Amino acid sequence: MDRSLTLLSATLGLALSLTATPAAIAQEATPPVGEYIDASECQIGPRAIEDIEQLIGTPTADGAEATPDVTEIGPLTGEAADQETVEAVTTTYRELVACLNAGDYLRIYALYTDDYVQRTLAERGEELEQLLATPSPREEQQTALVSVRDVRLVEGDRVAARVETFDPTVGGTIIIDALLVPSGDRYLIDAETVVDAPTLGTPEAEEVEAGGAAAITVESYDIYFEPAEFSIPADTDVTVTLPNEGVTLHNFAIDVLGIDVDIAPGSTEETVINAPAGVYEYYCNVPGHKQAGMVGTLTVE
Repeated sequence: MDRSLTLLSATLGLALSLTATPAAIAQEATPPVGEYIDASECQIGPRAIEDIEQLIGTPTADGAEATPDVTEIGPLTGEAADQETVEAVTTTYRELVACLNAGDYLRIYALYTDDYVQRTLAERGEELEQLLATPSPREEQQTALVSVRDVRLVEGDRVAARVETFDPTVGGTIIIDALLVPSGDRYLIDAETVVDAPTLGTPEAEEVEAGGAAAITVESYDIYFEPAEFSIPADTDVTVTLPNEGVTLHNFAIDVLGIDVDIAPGSTEETVINAPAGVYEYYCNVPGHKQAGMVGTLTVE
């Protein structure tokens, strides 16, 4: 599944050097390198799965307007926030990155408002089983917090901020505008809009040589595929290379095509796909892995 809502993901695949000193979180500071936040800093209590079930099952009232998108209310143009507010917003995103690196989705959703969780999960049709999985990203897959800056006061008691992270799984930095609202002694995220992110198109099989077979690579991680979708030409032999970059057994299966390939940790397997035009699901058939998010889409055209 996505590593974070808009942020990861996106993910959300996202201020400062963030060394917990006032100087480190001054809005003027923009360090060239982000900080990899350790998963141990993910301390917020998790949302109860029953709470999420209730939110998903509660329709938005007829005629009620959704929370305004950040771009609709003019973020980054209001009065600059005071230092205490800057620190509070930074703390929220620092903990969010820690929870992303912990792979703890229920704690991730605890950092977002009820309204955001309700509309986001309803739109994505999230399977609740995925929220119970806690795959720990490997060290080289850890998200880094680069900056939280331009924290501004907007309408009511809301604040807006520009947040930048580095996500190695997308090969670059992701910049978002975020809208946050106070909740108790912290701020919760109420909306996120992607400002800039690496261009990630749907990978297509490449011809090895003129008249030859096409090829593509699908990597298995703990616990997702990269890419999560790809396309190949119809009625053509396509070699799919299947490296397992995780630490546990994975599998690449397409039931309707009779494909079922086990991939041991650290090893690489191959399969050849030749299929008529259509859309096919591929997934890992190791028990529990599909439910945790190891599923993708193959388009044949």
